[in-house]
Order: sequence, then structure tokens, then C-alpha cells
Amino acid sequence: MFVRGRSVGEIVGGLPGAGNWRATGERVSGAPASSFSPGGRLYLGEGGGWCHLWDPEQVVPIDVDRLLDQGSLAALKGTRALSLLFSSVSSTYGLWLYDDGALIRNVVYQDGEVVQESGEPLPVETRVELPSWGPDEDFLWSVFQDVTGLGFDLDQRFEVYVDTARD
Repeated sequence: MFVRGRSVGEIVGGLPGAGNWRATGERVSGAPASSFSPGGRLYLGEGGGWCHLWDPEQVVPIDVDRLLDQGSLAALKGTRALSLLFSSVSSTYGLWLYDDGALIRNVVYQDGEVVQESGEPLPVETRVELPSWGPDEDFLWSVFQDVTGLGFDLDQRFEVYVDTARD
């Protein structure tokens, strides 16, 4: 998830079970932050005016609407947030774009087929040439770049957070 104009503290403070998330003091680059190992961790950093949250184990539910209804992630109100789902193992890719906490675009592809969709396609979706097998990581990175104006930097440093309730 990428949230414009919010700090790591604001995002961590708005997570479900916010009081349980603790920074370990460890900082890692983008490669481990965006991979699945080890589990039970969140990786947060700031760059280019956006807070970046990597959740490889999908600890935080993707259903941001439900989280907002429950009072979590209030930091999404009054800004723009982009959630991306990368799951190359299952060939599942998705995006959710929120403005002021309201979902304006969602699409999820599995094996190249749309399995969930709402809102009008983003301009970038019509500009990207998709491979024959359908949307993939390159497609999502194009959406990320178009929405945020950033490129993903593997050298960016992320703070490691663990859920103390899981220990």
C-alpha cells in the first residue's frame, strides 16, 4: 500500500491492532521488504511524499473499505492511497485506488482474467500493452508509477515491524 502525504507513524497507528505493531529497529532494502520471507512482518518507509507499506504475508486485510468502516486506516481520509496485490505464484494481480478513503478503482486479475472490478479504468490501464498471458508485475509497476510519479527503488530502506500479539 502506498499513501500520499502520510508518515510511517500515521499508517502504523491506523492499522488493525495498532498497539501491537512494534518497530524492531531493523532496516532492510526493497528486496526483502517485497518478498515473503520471513513472515509476520510489515515493512514501512517514506519516499517521494508517499508512505510505502509492504505486507508480503497479507497480514493487513486487502479489504480497505471494511477496515475504514471499522475505524482502521483513518489516515487514508483526505489523501490518495494505492494498494497493489502481487501474487505471481497464483497468477493473481490487483489494484485498489482510493481518494479520500473512497474506492475509485479496483480490478483483480487471475490467470489473465478479470475476477473483480469496480470503477472506471485508469488512463494508464489503457496505455500499457499487456503480454499475451495478461496483467503481471510490469502492469502493476506501470500503475504505481503513473499514480505516484515514483519508480520502485530496491535500495530504499524500510523499517521492520512485527505484531507483538503473534509472538
